[in-house]
Amino acid sequence: MARGRKRIVAEKDYDALIKASEEKIEKLLADTKAERANLKQLKKDKEAWEVIREEREKQEKLEAITKLIAESGKSLDEIKEMLS
Repeated sequence: MARGRKRIVAEKDYDALIKASEEKIEKLLADTKAERANLKQLKKDKEAWEVIREEREKQEKLEAITKLIAESGKSLDEIKEMLS
C-alpha cells in the first residue's frame, strides 16, 4: 500500500531510452566476450612462453657444460670418473 504522493513520471521518449540502454548492454556483453577470449589466448601464450623459456635455459646450461668440458682438456671417461 503506497502512502503519500504518487511518483511523478516525466515525459520522455521511453522507447528510444530503452533501445539505447539495450544497445549499451549488448555492447558491454560483446566487449566482455571479446576480453574473455583475449584473456584465454594470453593464458595459452603464457604457457607456451614458459615452455620455450625453460627449453632455452636447458639449452644454455648444456652449452655452458659443453664449453667447460671442452676447455678442461679432459676426456669424457675422466670426467665420468670425477662425477662418479
